[in-house]
Amino acid sequence: MLPFFARTLPPLGVLLGIHLMWTGADNPGGAFQGGTVLAAMWLVVMMAGVRDAPAIRELWLRLSLVSGPVVFVAVGLAGMLTAGAFLAYPIAIAKPLILLIEVPMLLTIALALGLLVTGPPERTADPR
Repeated sequence: MLPFFARTLPPLGVLLGIHLMWTGADNPGGAFQGGTVLAAMWLVVMMAGVRDAPAIRELWLRLSLVSGPVVFVAVGLAGMLTAGAFLAYPIAIAKPLILLIEVPMLLTIALALGLLVTGPPERTADPR
């Protein structure tokens, strides 16, 4: 039953996670709620054995984990330079900038939560 759910639930969960992130720019919700849903879908897939957990040493994984905080700080500092306060920006470009922050944060949060649940990677025997 779990492999069936691991193949049918993730598309709906991904849409729900993206919807939560999108509406978070105007209403309650946002990157954390959406990232939590995405992490849950990823965990269902891993628990069912459909996919394995990624190797921690993968470059794409490390870049994805730091992309959210880096973009957040960059947009915040840009607001400080242009409007005089951290994360201050004109209302006309507020939603695009919020989405620019929340998309990488969504990915970072989903990966971090998924990796926290899966635990540390198993160590292989030392080949020496």
